[in-house]
Amino acid sequence: MDDVEKRLKAIVADVFKVDQARLKGSTRFVEDLHAKSLTMVALVAAIEVEFGITTSSRETSQNKTIDQAVTYIKKKLKEKK
Repeated sequence: MDDVEKRLKAIVADVFKVDQARLKGSTRFVEDLHAKSLTMVALVAAIEVEFGITTSSRETSQNKTIDQAVTYIKKKLKEKK
């Protein structure tokens, strides 16, 4: 597991109040974690703070799984350099 994935899983576990060991790359935010819009806002805010990136709700709503979010964060980090 790389650093971005590890950090993201820690954030997801905290925001959704789940055991981090339960999270997999294929874990879906809505279907598996029962994400609501307010929870997703909190998740996006925590990701922005943790990784020092800015996102749009349109872009982030396309990330349905943890793996997709990891790929998105890595892309944003590359753009930031």
